[in-house]
Amino acid sequence: MAHPVLRKLAVAGLATAAALAAGVLAPAPASALTPRVELVNVSTNLRADVMWASTADATGAFLWPDNTSASQLFDLQSTGGGWFTIKARHSGKCLMIRRNVGTVGNGTPLAQYPCTGQGYQSEQWKFVPMMLNCEAQALCLDTGQRVIVNRYSGRCIDTANPSGRKPQQQAVLQLWDCITTPKAWNADNQIWKIFDPATRRTITQPY
Repeated sequence: MAHPVLRKLAVAGLATAAALAAGVLAPAPASALTPRVELVNVSTNLRADVMWASTADATGAFLWPDNTSASQLFDLQSTGGGWFTIKARHSGKCLMIRRNVGTVGNGTPLAQYPCTGQGYQSEQWKFVPMMLNCEAQALCLDTGQRVIVNRYSGRCIDTANPSGRKPQQQAVLQLWDCITTPKAWNADNQIWKIFDPATRRTITQPY
């Protein structure tokens, strides 16, 4: 059975027309690649950033203020079925579950490694709507709020922040059980938006 958060995908289709009308959705190119985007923590406006712009394997990612660096830019490459790799522009490597950590579970950190291809589920992610007032599957405006689900673990990208509210700069990106409502105690750790810095628009659907 699919993780409960995946059932929210149905909301995205209903909300697309409303998003287009509101000018939230960036025009879609005829491509399976969404290039040069930032992953923004909605509660703080901090960016996912590969630590210290390192190009080394096993380097983690954390939250950092917007500084227009390439280590905050990612290409989202479709692998089919709504799943994507997240490739760092500065290194050409993909975010995935950190290797050699033993059991994968809550608190397992993310890291960059060379991208491996469509068969490696650790590097595949799905962007699932997580918006207020949409729990009843009603038509509502898609503001681009997403949780990012890992295909291998079924857990979501989270920030290491025990309070669950407004993670701080340098909070490390990790896996955690996916929230099922934006009212969850740790929702600030997990809700993201895909932001195009060139057009200054939120992307509601990567390609």
